Amino acid sequence: MENHSDIYSYGVEWGYDEPLWIHVVETDEASVLIGTGVEQSADEVTTIASDHDVGIVIVEHGDLDHYGGVPALRDAIDDLEVAVPAGDAEFLEEAGIDVDHQLEARKTYWGIETIPAPGHTPDNMAYLYEDVLIAGDTVLGVDSRFAVESDWSGSFAVSGSNVDDEQTRESVSNVTEYDFDAVLVSHGASVTDGGAAEIEKLILDFS
Repeated sequence: MENHSDIYSYGVEWGYDEPLWIHVVETDEASVLIGTGVEQSADEVTTIASDHDVGIVIVEHGDLDHYGGVPALRDAIDDLEVAVPAGDAEFLEEAGIDVDHQLEARKTYWGIETIPAPGHTPDNMAYLYEDVLIAGDTVLGVDSRFAVESDWSGSFAVSGSNVDDEQTRESVSNVTEYDFDAVLVSHGASVTDGGAAEIEKLILDFS
């Protein structure tokens, strides 16, 4: 991982015995919060967002632990804009989330590239900023309680809760089309150096 003084990761409390990781990326275009936590973590997440003058929130996909903090953030931050994967937008709007931007895959928004990674949810995405992959739940740290129990050979695993397990495995393979070094996750331990090689180990575990 390069020396990214413009990326900040925070483990917030959310009712489980491991933190939920959210990430702030300060690009040349905006200060972007990726992940919002849940209602229980709303005060902590709001403080983080305010400290970084966040103007954009990206909800990585349609799971409660990634969108549950949106209402509190909207109440606390004037003119906050919320971006979500287009294919998860209908579900999120039905869950009460006001969506300002529907993100399309393989495009760049505010200096952050969207990577298609369906399977965990219908339009799950990962996000690339320079040499850093912000994976959301595309992969999890092998130490996470939410990882599938298996004899994983490296630092990463897949979630035990996917709408399509086969598609999830395909998506993990597809992210290797991109160049990155660090992999930041939402659950478990991230890898800040050699992350691409650790994902390759995970792909070999599928075979």
